[in-house]
Amino acid sequence: MITEEDFAAVADCPPDLAFARLEKKFRDRLETNLENSQSNNTWAHYIIEYMNHTHAAAEALGLDFLDLFSVPDEDNTSNLQDVHNAFLRAVDNYTVRAHIRNVRHGPSNSLPLDEHDKKHIRAYVTKIKEIVEASALEIGKKEALMNKLNAFLAEVDRDRTSMQRFSDFMMGLARTTADATEELEPTWKWARLIAAIFGARYDAENAKLPPPQKKIEPPKPKLPPLRSVNGSRRDMDDDIPF
Repeated sequence: MITEEDFAAVADCPPDLAFARLEKKFRDRLETNLENSQSNNTWAHYIIEYMNHTHAAAEALGLDFLDLFSVPDEDNTSNLQDVHNAFLRAVDNYTVRAHIRNVRHGPSNSLPLDEHDKKHIRAYVTKIKEIVEASALEIGKKEALMNKLNAFLAEVDRDRTSMQRFSDFMMGLARTTADATEELEPTWKWARLIAAIFGARYDAENAKLPPPQKKIEPPKPKLPPLRSVNGSRRDMDDDIPF
């Protein structure tokens, strides 16, 4: 169940990143519910619930990329699978770009990844490679994408991972999947998980940054001294003839 704490966790971040984090919670809940679902009726209910929550989150955050979608009616689910798949493609495309935007706008051009992060990223890239290898994508494009995947993995093994290499990997995947949307669509499930790891690590890095230094105010200008006339001090107002 989505709690108030879940919503509070995205209060202090840009709208696109807030959406990406909320959608992940909605997606995790959907996958859990589907795993425990025992009938087609509950399956349709959970799909529609996810779409409704995700659509509402985008609207509340002022994001219009889902405006072309309407949440299906539970009384008419004949094409629910097709609508849901198209909806997921739009959401995955947006959340990946949101993570990239926010990571690249950070103060550092690289991030440290611990062994837990690296282990999961390697596993997700392996899944992507398996899908690409099994696809009918033309040889040249397949090899180009594989080279980007391998370059990204080599970067992940470093002490700090370059954000540029991460961006190259994501953009390369986006361009390639545009040529074979249906067949390579499953790669975005794993790409989204990789982006989420980088987003979480970016937040952790930002939390370590020292607070900005207080601005030192310049000294206030001193008032001119009182003038002395015949040994007595006079205020400058005394010189004003009216």
